[in-house]
Parts: sequence; C-alpha cells; structure tokens
Amino acid sequence: MESDSFISALGDWLRMNRLEYLDVSSNSLNATIVPFLAGLTSLKTLSLSNNQMQGRLPFKELSGLNKLEVLDLSWNEFSGDIPSLENEWSSLKVLSVSRNKLNGTSLEGLCKTKKLQELDLSSNKLIGDLPSCLGYLSSLKFFAISNNQLKTDFPSAMIKNLTMLEYVFFNDNNFEGTFPISSLVNHTELKLLDLSNNNWLEVQTEYPSLLPSFQLDGIILANCIVNSSILTFLSSQHYIRYIDLSNSNMNGDISTWLFENKTNLSFLDFHNNSLTGQLIFPSHVKINLSWLDLSNNKLIGEIPVSFGLSLPNLTYLNMSRNLLQGAIPPSFSYIPQLQYLDLSNNNFSGQPSDSIGGLHQLDILDLSKNKFHGKLLPENSNLASLSSLLLNDNQFVGEIPSYLCQSRLMFVDISENQLSGNLPSCLSNLFLIILNVGGNNLEGQLLNELCNYSSLQYLDLSRNHFFGEIPSCFNLSNLEYLNLNDNLLTGLIPIALSGTPLKILDIGNNEFFGDISSWIRGAILNLEILSLKGNNFTGPISEKICNLKYVRILDLSYNNFSGHIPSCLDNMGHVESVRSYSVEINTGITWEFRPSYKGILEVKDYGGYLTIMEVEDIDFETKSRSYIYKGRIINYFSGLDLSCNQLVGKIPMEMGNMSWLRALNFSNNQLSGPIPDTLSRLTDIESLDLSYNMLTGNIPTQLAELYFIEVFSVAYNNLSGPTLGRVSQFSTFDESSYQGNPYLCGPPLIRNCTPVPSPRQGEVEDEYGNEEAIDNLLFFASFTLAFVIGFWGWMALLYFKRSLRCSLFLAVDSYSEDVLFRFNNLVAKKK
Repeated sequence: MESDSFISALGDWLRMNRLEYLDVSSNSLNATIVPFLAGLTSLKTLSLSNNQMQGRLPFKELSGLNKLEVLDLSWNEFSGDIPSLENEWSSLKVLSVSRNKLNGTSLEGLCKTKKLQELDLSSNKLIGDLPSCLGYLSSLKFFAISNNQLKTDFPSAMIKNLTMLEYVFFNDNNFEGTFPISSLVNHTELKLLDLSNNNWLEVQTEYPSLLPSFQLDGIILANCIVNSSILTFLSSQHYIRYIDLSNSNMNGDISTWLFENKTNLSFLDFHNNSLTGQLIFPSHVKINLSWLDLSNNKLIGEIPVSFGLSLPNLTYLNMSRNLLQGAIPPSFSYIPQLQYLDLSNNNFSGQPSDSIGGLHQLDILDLSKNKFHGKLLPENSNLASLSSLLLNDNQFVGEIPSYLCQSRLMFVDISENQLSGNLPSCLSNLFLIILNVGGNNLEGQLLNELCNYSSLQYLDLSRNHFFGEIPSCFNLSNLEYLNLNDNLLTGLIPIALSGTPLKILDIGNNEFFGDISSWIRGAILNLEILSLKGNNFTGPISEKICNLKYVRILDLSYNNFSGHIPSCLDNMGHVESVRSYSVEINTGITWEFRPSYKGILEVKDYGGYLTIMEVEDIDFETKSRSYIYKGRIINYFSGLDLSCNQLVGKIPMEMGNMSWLRALNFSNNQLSGPIPDTLSRLTDIESLDLSYNMLTGNIPTQLAELYFIEVFSVAYNNLSGPTLGRVSQFSTFDESSYQGNPYLCGPPLIRNCTPVPSPRQGEVEDEYGNEEAIDNLLFFASFTLAFVIGFWGWMALLYFKRSLRCSLFLAVDSYSEDVLFRFNNLVAKKK
C-alpha cells in the first residue's frame, strides 16, 4: 500500500507540472503503474521499455493521452492480439511494441493512426496476413515487422503505396511470392530495404534499365531469389554502404562497375552463390570496404596484385571455398587494419608472403585446405593479436615456431601437414582452447607440460610419432575431446584421465596394454565416443563399461579381449544434447538498424558472431568401409565394434534393444550359438558383420525387416539352411555375404535348397569312377598346402606386428574352409 500511495502522490505531482516526457524504461515495473500514467494528459513521449509488464497491450487504459506522439512498450511480455488504437491518439507518430510475446492474427487496429511515422512490431509471434489498410498509413517512414510468423503473399501493393518509407524491415518471416523492384520507383526517400530470410521470396529486377529516384543506404536480400541483373540496379546506387545478397541464387560475373562510384560502400556480402569469373577491381579507385565476403562461389584465377591498394580499409575478408589459385600478393601489407582473413578451401600455393606476417591487427587467420608450402609462417611475423590460426591440410614443413607463443592464440589447427620436431613447451603458457596437430611427423615423448594445458577443451595429437606413456598428472578440468590415435604410445590408461569431463576419447592404434576394468571403474560417465581400437588390451570386457550410458560409438576392435560380450551393453546409447565443437569469434562488424523513438531514425553497428570451425572428427570402421564424419556426428551415427578379439559365448539377446545402432561388428571372434532373432529390432542398422565366428543354426528370417542395411556378412561360420534370398535390401548382397558356410543354400549362392533325387548306384560309379583318382590327388595336395600355410602362418603371428594378425587369420581361414568344403563334397560323393 505504501508503494501505491507513493506512486499516486507522484502522479499528482506530475500532473500538476504538466509533464510532457516520461522515460521509466529498464526498471522492474509491472502493469499496475498504468492507471497512474493515464492521468498524465500532457504527455507527448512515454517509454515503458524493458520492464516486466504482462497481459494485453494497455491501449484502452492510456487512451486519454490524446497528445501522445511517441509510445514505446518494447522489451516486455505483453501477449495476445494488438488491440485497436483509439481515435484520440490522432497525434501518435512513433509506436514500438517490439520484442514482446504478441501472437495475434489481426493488425487492422493499427490502421487508424494516419500520422504514424514509425511502426515497430518486430520480434513477436504474430501470424496471419498483413491487412491492406496498412497501405493507407501514408506518413510511414519506418516499418518493421521482422522476426514474426507472418505467412502470406508478399504485400507488394502495400509497399508501393507507402511512398514516404525510408526503412523497411520485412525480414525473417514466411512471406513468399514476388516483389518487383519497379514498385519502388516513387519511393524518393528510401534508405534501407531488408527482405531477407523469408520462405520463398523472389525479388524481380525485370526493369534493369530502371533509374530509381532514391539512393539506398543498404539493401539486404539474403536467402531470397535474386538474379544477377540486380547488379545493374545497384550500379546506380552511388551512396550505398551495406549490400547483403548472400545465399540468393546469383550467378554470372562480378563486374568492375559494381565498385565504380561507391565511395561509401562499407559492407559487401555475396557468399554462398554461384558467381564465376576472375576477381577484378578498379586499379585507379580506392574502395572503402571494411567487410568483403565472396566465399562459397566459383571464382577462378589469382588475387589481383593491386588488391591491397584497392581495398586498404578491410577489416574482414573471406574468399574461402572458391577455385582461386596463385600466391597471396604482397600488397596485403597495405591492409593494416585487417582482423579476419579466410582464404581456405581454394588452390592457393607458394609460401605465405611476409605481408601476412606484417598484419599486426590480425585476429583470425584461416589458410586451411590449400597447397601452401614452406615454413609455417615467416620468421619475422608479428602476430601478437592472433587468437585463431588455421593452417591445416597444406604442405607446410619444418618445426612449429616458438614465436607463436608470443601471440594470444586460443585456437590452433595445423593438422595434416608435414611438420616435424617436438611440440614447443612454451605452448603451455597460452590460453589454448583447441590444439590440433594431428597428421604430421611430430615426435617426442608426451611430457608433463601437457598437464599445464588447463584451458584445453580439444586436443588432437593423432597420426604422429609420439611415444611413451600418458603423463600420470594428465587431469585437465576442461578437456572434452582427446584424440591420440595412431602413435607409438604405451602403458596403462592413467587413472587421472578419469577425472576429466571427456565426451570423446580415441587412443586407438597404439601399444597400450592391460586390463581396462580398473580404469572403467572410475571412468568418465559423460563419454559419448570411446575408441580403444588396435591396442594390446587383455582380459574380459567389464560390465562396468555399461555404466557409460551416453556412449553411442564404442570401438574395442583389434585387441585381445576375452570372455563373453556383456549382456548389459543395451544400457548405453542414451541421447544427450551433444556439443558441436564450433568456435564463435566476435568479429565486431555487422549492422543493426533501429529507430530512436524520438522521431529520428538511426543506424547503429553491433558486434556479430561467426562460426569459424567444426572440429569434431571420428573415424569409425564398419565392414569394408571407413566413415569420417565431421560436426555433430552423434546426432546421426552410432556403432559398436568388438571385432578381432578372442570373445566367446553367445551373442546376447539384449543386443536387439540397441535400436539406435547404425553399425554392429562382431566379426573375427570365437562366438558360438545361433544368431538372435532380436537383431531384427535394430531398425536403423546400416552395417551388420558377424563373419568369421562359429555361429550355428539358421539365419533368422526376421532380419529381412532391416530395410536400411547396406553392408551384411555372416560369412565363414557354421550356419545352415536357406539364406535371406532376394528380399528387400538383401537383394543387393552377393555370395560373399554368405560364403564359408558349407550348409547354407539358396540365392545368391549357387547351391539350391531343393532336394535332388539320388541316382542309381551304377550311374554313380560310372560318373565318378574316372574322377576318383584326380579328386584324391587334389585332396591330398590341398591338405599338404593347407598344412604348410597354417604352420608358417602361426609362426608369423609370433613375429609380425599385432595389427597384421587379424588379416593373416582371414586368409588362412578362408583357404581352410575351402579345403573343408571340397573334403565334405568328396565324402558325400563316395557315399
């Protein structure tokens, strides 16, 4: 009550002083203040923005404010329809109800305010059509309905009638249809047009010779359908600052006249189109561009030698994903303010010129996936501001330079090069979040300096020549991704690794050994990908592994695990929101246009965020295939690989509960018993390999219900009865999927399942009498050869690398099965 009394007294005082301007924005006021404001009849400007007001818009309660010119109700929680504006508000010029929760379908109540100059309905949940009567608001200068759910044919006729418009924001809705640029021919004051991100909106430039009477400040047609004749229209816009035609289905060449007489042009974004031709810039003109994005097009040729002279004010340059070639011209040294440089995914070659090393303001450098060679960076580089260095997939040689430690690097990817030497110990002094040096020729022992990388979230040292053990102190509190695959590492998995928040762990193809039970006991419960492939782990697969309930890729293949397959594996595979390793970098150069709500239209800049890399990779092997997935792999791929071990016993019936599996590989073990018919419940399975075991019985006919299967093998078991024939997806599999099972029959095998009548005894002797000597000779020759191969094969297992054992076993076993098949046929014939 005391608060209400204070507000009431304040209202009386304000009324006595005939207040005309009241701004109580950015407080915690609710709608109870509205009745006290209704008596301030002298108000001309009222701002209640950014409070905690709920319910319907208080138009009726404030209808007595007949002198009101500016009303700002933005950034609240108003909901429902937009009520009709009262006739008393005939003086209203500015109305903003943006960033609320309005979800109505009717906007006709706004049509009575004939003097309205600024109308902002953006960032609500409005649906339905725009009423044609809004076209009668002939005084409108600012019209924003962006970020709603309006779905209708684009209101071209309405826009055509509003000839006083200066700023138009119809972006981020569901508009469709066509909008002819010619409908703007009478809009002499038009400054900015934003129609981006609608459903299927085609912007037509059917009159390329049209000379409009306006000079635009900016045009944003991203994700519209625009043909290249729009460039002719833009050539007449001499004062334009902002052009965004990204992802707009454009093709053809970028002509030099686009940049002629564009002294104010600051932002140009043509990314993700089909633009072709060479880069050509007018050599006699300095263009004031600060942002240029031509990425993901089909541009060819070299960067012009005078590039840096033509564009000296660039702070952002992205020409990635084109067909550009040649070297980086030295004129880049004339772009001193460049902060973001992305030339990745092209055919550039040569050594990065000294001009790159002289870009002192450079924050992000991405030269990945090109053909650059030589040293990583020039020795005289001064890149103290560098936070992101992406030079992966090139041909760089030499050691990692220690002067990188003088920068403020957080994200480093120099993988897939030919770098050698050791990791500089000084890297531990940086605040690294991502470090990827995989796929090089680096060597040395993993030192305790790794334990100092406390900020690391992603570490990839795979496919190098590192040796020794993982340091016992390795317990990084932020580490989520660790890839040590394909090195010379040895020892036990340190218990300290269990204390990290790892989601992805790959230590495959090393020489680790021991029983994993003790490590699993304290292992990371948030793991989603675990690969121990190609090591020397022994002992049973502990049931404690089933506690890793979020694991969706588990690869324990090519080890020496023994015992039974845990029946509790179906406890794994719980879906969790998986983080994509995307790095967002603040570039500080994108634009926002908004009204001031004081009768003055303003244009303001704001810092934007761009995703620069996705670095989550996994190599998961299924039968005869190797998949490499990038990005959010957990969302669309999962698998279980226990192949090439010494596992025994039956395949657990519970495996059928793992319906999320895409790949299942139990091949090259000593599994016995029947194939469980519950595997037919693996409805998303794409690869199923049970080959090279001792499985018996029939192939369950229910497996024919696996409609997405692409790889299937039950070869080299002791299965009998008919195959799955030519049913659905199984019609694509040939004899190799079933071979090595002497008692299987039916297509695609040549053995027919239909019984054949026995011939008379005399016919048998006539038919086989002459062949018996040959068969005996072939049998004993094959038996002798099989013995020799088997003996030396077992000897080779004692000396060859462990990774060859499984392959050698396949060859010997295949030949032995063939001999056995011939022997059985010979015995059958003699009988």
